[in-house]
Amino acid sequence: MQWNQIKTLFILCFLILDVYLLYQFIDKQDRANPEQFNYQEQTLEDKLAAESIKISDKEVDITEDSVIKVSPKKLTDTEMERIAGLSNQDPQIINNYTVVSRFKEPVSIPKQASVTSISQLVKSYVAFSDEFSYWGWNKDTNVLIFFQNKNNRPIYYNQYGLLLVYLNDANEMMYYTQTLLGEAEPQGEKLTLIKVNTMFNELYKENKLYSNDEIVNIENGYYTRIKRDTGAHVFAPTYLVSIKDAEDNIRNYFFNAVESYIYPSDDTSFITSTITDSLPLYKQINDEVEWKTGFIDYLNQLVDDNKNRSEQE
Repeated sequence: MQWNQIKTLFILCFLILDVYLLYQFIDKQDRANPEQFNYQEQTLEDKLAAESIKISDKEVDITEDSVIKVSPKKLTDTEMERIAGLSNQDPQIINNYTVVSRFKEPVSIPKQASVTSISQLVKSYVAFSDEFSYWGWNKDTNVLIFFQNKNNRPIYYNQYGLLLVYLNDANEMMYYTQTLLGEAEPQGEKLTLIKVNTMFNELYKENKLYSNDEIVNIENGYYTRIKRDTGAHVFAPTYLVSIKDAEDNIRNYFFNAVESYIYPSDDTSFITSTITDSLPLYKQINDEVEWKTGFIDYLNQLVDDNKNRSEQE
């Protein structure tokens, strides 16, 4: 009697095992032949929808562009005379390439000033203002950032096409530094830029998009592809992608629109590295300039404060 029960138990166990193995076999066949079993991979739209990631309706303006080569601009005598005549300031020009200026009377930034009003205010005091676009106000360093444009598009984070305006604790403009790039030279034929949806997919795969994000802006510009201390720089067509998180904070990514690179975006690090690299140049200002020492001390303090802040974080 016991033996019959044992046989029945063995038969049931083997039957269960057979059913499990059959299920595994069918599942493997399903994975190996998705078309045969009408299997469909999840689309990008499905992935974004599943995580409540929204995309604005804004389209990019440019779908073809060239890599460009640009050299730092050497100021002419006429241009230097124009800079020397700017109102309410004492501009110094170093090696015919770099403008460093102090406002004789600090210029106040109005409270609750709009992006447009800040941009217009600064541009009323600097030369070549139509070549620059206002990027933003970095509160960590209390510096206003302007990027130079080429082909009517900004060149992001390049020390040689840059306007930085330094504010005091009362948010008054005290100093500014300005460098310029010359004429842009296309390198080869125009290239078809990576499609926006492909860029979104790359950002998603690289974990740059989070749940409840909203992509609120996409713009065309350029980012440094090959950087040289002297001579020409090479810039690649680049998408700026601005993303708003669930708490309405904005973060930016720069996506190489030809090679699919994702570039970093850190205003504070860029400002402090630019200052650190440029301090030896600024020290070439004539010692007879009465505000030289105060300016150098100000920059050194700004860099030290940022280092201390970074260490505490």
